[in-house]
Amino acid sequence: MPELRHLRYFVAVAEELNFSRAAQRLHMAQPPLSAAIRQLERELGVELFTRTSREVKLTDPGQAFLSGARRTLDESDRAAEDAKRAAAGELGRLRIGYSWSVRFETLPALGRAFSASNPDVELLAQHMWNAQMAPAFANGTIDLAIALCPELGADLELTRIRSEHLVGLLPKAHPLAGEQTIPLSSLAGEEFVLFPRELAPRMHDAFMATFRRAGFEPRLRSESFHTGWDIGILADLPAVALAPESVKAELPDGIVAVALAESGDPVQTCLVSRATPRLPAVDAFAEVARELDM
Repeated sequence: MPELRHLRYFVAVAEELNFSRAAQRLHMAQPPLSAAIRQLERELGVELFTRTSREVKLTDPGQAFLSGARRTLDESDRAAEDAKRAAAGELGRLRIGYSWSVRFETLPALGRAFSASNPDVELLAQHMWNAQMAPAFANGTIDLAIALCPELGADLELTRIRSEHLVGLLPKAHPLAGEQTIPLSSLAGEEFVLFPRELAPRMHDAFMATFRRAGFEPRLRSESFHTGWDIGILADLPAVALAPESVKAELPDGIVAVALAESGDPVQTCLVSRATPRLPAVDAFAEVARELDM
């Protein structure tokens, strides 16, 4: 199998049809170039050029070999370029796990911005509960996660990309639904829908801490907030809920969002990744998130 450098030498001579000019183009002396072409001919068992004192011409085998040599060199150059782009996070596939609230504003904004600057990186996103993310990293299902109040892990790195307050979600028929802002304590007598703690322990604890700062322990219904939202029955439940303010972008029918005077500390949405090893595309995504500054 001819070496790539010999193919480059051959193409230069074939295009120049002059050993001296080809040697200058290749930044080498003529004798080693002539020796390399003779070695290539011996390996192939054919004459690639006819040489006289006045001219150099391609033989028929040489002409046939030229198109293949160019194609091989082009493929080699393209492969090298692809490798460099993959190393820079500009090529490949990025698998993202995301928590429920991220789908409303954060993931679409980040996805659009990242795809605009890295169009050759394929994004594959899947919703998952926060408690599922660490195992997904461990078994290689995801390369990156975007999560509200993500779980912590010794081998995981968290980068905050967004802070937002919680809002109250009320049925439109609720007496307080027309208010711009209400104290959370005004909902102390209501039933709330949340989600099982084991699905997202840190997020569940953040919500419960918000209730307790407002001075009460909530009465939780058995229904899941997220399931009620997704199947369209949230407005039918005699209950209220808390959610990050970004969900206001796509409220279901029959539900209104009301600002809370006692919303407490903002909840944090973070990028989650392995501390090491990490795909270059993960760092490229993180850079986009920093520039977007949500």
